[in-house]
Amino acid sequence: MHFNYVQICLMGISSVLTYDDLSVNKVATQSSTTSPSLSDPNAYIARNAVDRNNTTCTRTEAIGLNSPDKTVWWRVDLDGVYNIYSVNILFKNYDGYENRQQGRFAGFSLYISNTSTEDMTSYMTSSSLCYKDGPELPPLNFTTTCTSSGRYVIFYNERLDGVTYEVDSNVFTELCEVIVYGCKENGVYGNGCNSSCPDNCTNKTCHIQDGTCFSCAPGWSGTTCSSECKNGTYGYNCANNCSGHCLNDSPCNKQTGHCDLGCTPGYYKNKCSEECPRELFGHKCEGKCSKHCINNQTCNHVTGICPAGCIDGYRGDNCNQTCKDGFFGANCSKVCSQNCTKCRNTDGFCILTEGGNTSYVEDMQHSDSAVDPNIIGGSVGGCLAFIVGVAVAVFVVRYRKKRIVKSTRDSLVVFESTELTEQTHPRERSDKIRNDQQISNRKKPTLNKNISVKNIRAQIENMSYDENAGFKSEYNDIPRGELHPCSVAKKAENAAKNRYTTIFPYDHSRIILKTEQNANDYINANYIEDMQGKRLYIATQGPKPKTIPDFWIMIWQEEITTIVCLTNLKEGVKNKCIQYWPKINDKLQAGVITIRNVEEKMYAENIIRKFKIYHNENEQDRPVTMYHYTTWADHGVADPLSLVVFHRQVMKNTIHATGKYTLVHCSAGVGRTGTYIALDALYREGQNTGKINVPMYVNTMRKDRMNMIQGEDQYRVLYLALMEAFCGPPKAETKETFLSNYHGKTSFHKNGDVSQKVNLAIEFQELLSLMKAYSQKDYISGRVHLSANYTKSVLPLEEYVCDLSYVEGRNTYYNAVLLRTFLENDSMISAQYPLPEYTEDFLRLIRDFNARIVVFLCAIKDTKSSTRWFPKKENNIHVGNFTMKHLSSTSSPHVTKTKLVLQNKGSNDIGITVFECPSWNDGQLTVDKRVLLDVINEVKTEKTYQEGRIIILSSDGATRCGPFCAVYNALEQITTDGEVDLFTIARQLKVRRPEFLSTSAEYQLCYDTVAEYLLNDSVYGNC
Repeated sequence: MHFNYVQICLMGISSVLTYDDLSVNKVATQSSTTSPSLSDPNAYIARNAVDRNNTTCTRTEAIGLNSPDKTVWWRVDLDGVYNIYSVNILFKNYDGYENRQQGRFAGFSLYISNTSTEDMTSYMTSSSLCYKDGPELPPLNFTTTCTSSGRYVIFYNERLDGVTYEVDSNVFTELCEVIVYGCKENGVYGNGCNSSCPDNCTNKTCHIQDGTCFSCAPGWSGTTCSSECKNGTYGYNCANNCSGHCLNDSPCNKQTGHCDLGCTPGYYKNKCSEECPRELFGHKCEGKCSKHCINNQTCNHVTGICPAGCIDGYRGDNCNQTCKDGFFGANCSKVCSQNCTKCRNTDGFCILTEGGNTSYVEDMQHSDSAVDPNIIGGSVGGCLAFIVGVAVAVFVVRYRKKRIVKSTRDSLVVFESTELTEQTHPRERSDKIRNDQQISNRKKPTLNKNISVKNIRAQIENMSYDENAGFKSEYNDIPRGELHPCSVAKKAENAAKNRYTTIFPYDHSRIILKTEQNANDYINANYIEDMQGKRLYIATQGPKPKTIPDFWIMIWQEEITTIVCLTNLKEGVKNKCIQYWPKINDKLQAGVITIRNVEEKMYAENIIRKFKIYHNENEQDRPVTMYHYTTWADHGVADPLSLVVFHRQVMKNTIHATGKYTLVHCSAGVGRTGTYIALDALYREGQNTGKINVPMYVNTMRKDRMNMIQGEDQYRVLYLALMEAFCGPPKAETKETFLSNYHGKTSFHKNGDVSQKVNLAIEFQELLSLMKAYSQKDYISGRVHLSANYTKSVLPLEEYVCDLSYVEGRNTYYNAVLLRTFLENDSMISAQYPLPEYTEDFLRLIRDFNARIVVFLCAIKDTKSSTRWFPKKENNIHVGNFTMKHLSSTSSPHVTKTKLVLQNKGSNDIGITVFECPSWNDGQLTVDKRVLLDVINEVKTEKTYQEGRIIILSSDGATRCGPFCAVYNALEQITTDGEVDLFTIARQLKVRRPEFLSTSAEYQLCYDTVAEYLLNDSVYGNC
């Protein structure tokens, strides 16, 4: 709602340009209220200052001399964080008493805050001061410019003992109107709120007048955050240095510091910040040092070379080769004795004579001594042990398909191999112990024809043998390359329209633009058929700046209403696609087509944009919806379950779409594009017939566009995604259906034993059966730093572990993993309680990952380290380079909220809100659903005006955290989409923390809490 000069003057209130009125009819409170008359109980209440009736005013109890109160405050909650321009206050005026009234208001202050507390000391330290009244008396119609952003606007005044004031007794505060002007829409600025804030401002908020950013998103700097971090730096204000160990000297990711292309040999972790653990080396630390380095030294972490050489009997830089026949000893420099063709490589003991006998022949070092019978016995025993070892290996190979999922948390993770000891490197897996005869005898995976969707899991297991040999063989058997003529694409005049010089559309299937006579009809795009031979898809490259008009002409011409985009505009340092759509509520002119962006919905891993496109010549418009998947790296592989969830969202929303084709593009329009189209076509075929033929369909796609699906990894992901789609169907339910089914799923049997809630128990077992399989190599960091974990059974996955920044004398490890919520990717962290000796690392985790909300699912005093970092009221605690300050604390029946400030030398102070659940006792697996729901509601409320991540903590980072994260995501899904799918939410969470929701009681708690929310907390429940 905009106010202009004329409108405001009619109300008797001063003009403030054309900004929105942010405070009208919002919730207002004040420190005290004068007792009203019986005839009008609302005569002096706080909301009178926001009702836009200047004849009704607030009135507080008096402060000053002879009054018990010395301070007064009034506050309005804007119900969200907004860009603020100014504040206008109309004070109560009594004719003839203007000076008295001015004296009563003199000395007041205005604060802008993102937090809510009735402790004004906390406000003064955690809020920004907008205005402080000076020595002159304030006008009774007061306006001040206050360019800031915030949720709460606070009026504060005081009359302290011993201080002289213009008026110091009977100081009543009477506010008739308080109007806060600013922009109601997020991410805009300027007079009229019609300009977009720079894209890289933190939370898309900027100075309301000039558009400068208050702070920048990670990876950017400058007043408008338009300067990308220089190569070698990353993070907030580009203040962090990359590790310098990214593969091929590539720069690290400027937002996260991760090495997106991987690490140089000898380094690991996301940031490539640590050398390989002891006894490992090389690329991805997958090499295992030889055990034959002299003096038991470990090898070089980069090359695997033994620095001081080899023990007797071994040679080569890596000491992994035994001496050649006829030689032994140090550096294999000694020769076996005469007539001995093969001696023991370590000491020269003869094993084989020239005649082929294995009986004793003199060792050239021991020619004068008899043979020690213990040596002979040891050799025979060693041979027998070898034979037994081979037999065991055969047994393991034959039973490799069998996997064990234990019900206890200590062994919940599903490993692909047999159990390993702590010292065993993941690559030394027993299922890899095979001799050549066993490999040659195994039947190689056959080239797939039709596969029953019921057997797809077994087919994938078969194709995964011998390091995915089946996938590699099948993929490489499919014809690829330039299989048909591409003469039009190769014309000189079309060269600039191709994003890549080796990816062209075939002549026979290319889209021909219907343009004016003699105009260029070329665009890099092809029709693609489904399994039935019907053209249903268009595969194209990501548009370039000069091809945007062609792209939208194609959309109009081919009657496309669905776009699936699988690339980001920029990935690493490379441009992958130009932004061919306008910003929200903006328009873009592309030739004769006008595109308006009318709606955007942001999810954790994708964005849905709704456009209205208008043909200026035909004077017609059409709706077009874009589904933008944002978490698939070029030439990389998507998480199969994540891709399937995105695909389901597209299918569900397009079931009534009227367009002729689905347009799919990535950057080149072949790799990711081919994988997605194949997933869609094969899933629909499997649903209809119960069978699929993957290689045949890939060959069908390549008939119409070259190299669809690039690489064996993408080909394997296609299979895995199809397995996820067929084996784990969605269980999304509307709010009404959820409540209707809830009672059936939780029906009691056997006197209420939770394990006997039949329907839910079946669903829980299905959840466990679909868990992603991990091996011990996926837990390298946790295994290397076992002493830093509360328990050895819950370790962070390497792919999702929160690597800390480098600090001399400290590790970069903490048992914490990044999680996605329903709406934000990597916005939540599940972590273990800080161990006493790792308290500083816990505070580093908060700082490094900009965590502003910290949730302890217990009473903090019950944790071992609480006294080392958690300050009591008016107390500071020093931990290493950190200082923790206590601001305020409030309590409700189930949740305690504490405001802290984290100070670190050389960095800005960080305000932190810490929640704890005092009634969730130690050792108690689950808790009453009301406790869990209350803490989630508190966190969600705080999150609405608090930037940064959320850290959820329990003893091991999994117990209790699982239900919290699942219900948090479920409530976001209900609010956003009006439905809930706890089953899929749980599956996605367990990809990153497999130990989440490992008991039926925890899974039951999720259902109970969501039902409680729908019945008692949501708008639906209160209808």
